[in-house]
Amino acid sequence: MKKKIKIIVADPAGNITIFVKDHFDRKQYPAVAGQLLAMDSLRGEQVAFILDTPSCGRAEAKMEMCGLEFCGNGSRSFGLIKAREMGIRGKGSVNVDVSGCDEILTVEVDTDSSYTKVKMPNPVSVSKIDLSSLAIGDAQGSEKPHGSDNDSSEACMSEVRMTEVPAVDFGGILHVILRGIPATEENFDLIKNFIMKKFNPPAMGVMFCSSAVKKEGDSLNCPMVPVVYVKDVDTTYFEGSCGSGTTACAAAFGQIMGDGVHHFLFPQPAGTIEATAHIADGRVEKVFIEGKVELSEEMEVEIEI
Repeated sequence: MKKKIKIIVADPAGNITIFVKDHFDRKQYPAVAGQLLAMDSLRGEQVAFILDTPSCGRAEAKMEMCGLEFCGNGSRSFGLIKAREMGIRGKGSVNVDVSGCDEILTVEVDTDSSYTKVKMPNPVSVSKIDLSSLAIGDAQGSEKPHGSDNDSSEACMSEVRMTEVPAVDFGGILHVILRGIPATEENFDLIKNFIMKKFNPPAMGVMFCSSAVKKEGDSLNCPMVPVVYVKDVDTTYFEGSCGSGTTACAAAFGQIMGDGVHHFLFPQPAGTIEATAHIADGRVEKVFIEGKVELSEEMEVEIEI
């Protein structure tokens, strides 16, 4: 049976997210998402489902990603969608309940400029894993990053040590951070198979970060290519950008750099996300991500159910 459904398409730094306003059972999520992602005109990378407003707690809106994973870009996009629906003009904030996250997130918004900022959930853990057993191709070695000179905060991030690869777990998604490794499908599949067999998270990503880190004002600029796999829908995307992956990199690099407030720019294939990591006593205290989100008007599309 064919059914017309209402959607909004969000573009947070190129990580195109399709929000479904109609209600579906969770078991229907993969079939609905698959059809939406197949629509070339939407250019979607992921799908989220908007639920009824929570009846308790301080959350003003609730949504679930298709694979029930956590998504930072989806969360800040959702905050802007709800802010506009609530009639917020200019600056304000929206408390959102999102899948893969145990806490309510507060999304700061500016509806005039479409700018959003969110304090991300702290990682469950920031650890190191040994990937030296994998035949990962074309590592660039411990290259000194461009423009680093004697800046130890940049130099300490530059080495490729396959025995000590940062792994940042958010519960709903686990990210592995590589430096100086090409973002190829072959390299990703090697790591994905290892991570899924060893940890079996709902979703996992590899953040392929450049070896070339440079200072831009008060920020460190670190280009990266995010690749994400979601188990329930068995999809892999070389994403335009990744909010939770950005948070993972800021958390891991911030810990390496030591206590203080560290500012980052993460240019990604389709856009740049800013991140700020607060580190205290060697631990991640909080991480913010921010940037512009483009929203479509509400539209109708037809799917088969």
